[in-house]
Amino acid sequence: MRTHPSSRRRRTAVVAALVATVAVTAAGCGSGASGGNAKDGDKPFIALSNGFIGNGWRQTMIAKFEAAATKAQSDGLIGKFKVVNAPGENSATEQVAQIKSLLLQKPDALLIDPASPTALKPVIQQACDAGIKVVVFDSAIDAPCAHVLLNSFKDWATAAAEPLVKGIGGKGTVIVSRGVVGSQPEAEMYQTTQDILAKNPDVKVAATVNGMCDGAKAQKAVLGVLSSVPQVDGVIGCGDGYGVAQAFTSAGKPVPAVTFETNGRALKYWQDSKLDNGSVAVMSDPGQSVAALWQAIDLLDGKDIPKEMTFPIVLVEQKDVAAWASVLKPDEYAAWPWTQELFRKQVEAVKSGGAPVQPPIPTAAG
Repeated sequence: MRTHPSSRRRRTAVVAALVATVAVTAAGCGSGASGGNAKDGDKPFIALSNGFIGNGWRQTMIAKFEAAATKAQSDGLIGKFKVVNAPGENSATEQVAQIKSLLLQKPDALLIDPASPTALKPVIQQACDAGIKVVVFDSAIDAPCAHVLLNSFKDWATAAAEPLVKGIGGKGTVIVSRGVVGSQPEAEMYQTTQDILAKNPDVKVAATVNGMCDGAKAQKAVLGVLSSVPQVDGVIGCGDGYGVAQAFTSAGKPVPAVTFETNGRALKYWQDSKLDNGSVAVMSDPGQSVAALWQAIDLLDGKDIPKEMTFPIVLVEQKDVAAWASVLKPDEYAAWPWTQELFRKQVEAVKSGGAPVQPPIPTAAG
């Protein structure tokens, strides 16, 4: 269902005021995708602003959204869609300019994977004032008018540490590979890791490195401390295990339990190397973009949806490695297949405080 006519007029007036200060950039601020030639006014126009495209997780996130949006368009749920990716290295300034340009195109709903939890607040408020439904995903945001959909960083850190600690028998020596130190999510994840280790006093931390949740950086960081650590039973990370494994191999040491990233390359390595030592693979879900699409559609249809929702992370355990590895390309990340039905079930679970929905592992056919 479209927005109410009075809301549409108010949105048009606010957006028109932006024309005096913002130049229209027909090419957008990155890659763009349009769903086709549906008649304006029949079905809603959904836009997605992505603050960074420079890694496989973000590329998977965009690919999943475009596939779902194309299907939603063919099913008559939306009229058209557009994706724009801010250039540069997660620049909030560039994303703000990108969003202002998008507002001139008068979307009915705007999805945002933000470059900053605070810097986008004014432009998000502009969108809300224009009657646009705003759904922020993959991050908390300082913007009360927006709906927020994200994964729990505490759950991510818990899933990275607890199965690994259990897998090494609750005792031994570990290295902790931290993420982007200084960021709010990393601080929450590191504190969660510390809390888990405090409950397992027989697990000793031999070294702490900054792996940045990036396999290549973690490989270099871990390799730099291996000569001073004679025995390592596990490396607790945040989705950098493939690089960590390469570090141990380069040093001529057996690969311990690690926290793999959830892409096809890492999972295939895990499967082929037959590691069964407490390793896990865990990251946030790039399918959040698809869930955000369903949320936008339901908001435009007037459905009651909580302002903030937490959706399940992606955890791959030993028993599921082969299933995931069989459906992922090397640089593709595991994503839950959020259908509109599954999304709505998860919304009801959030409302009731019940157990979260557990989507199925995708199949090759799906």
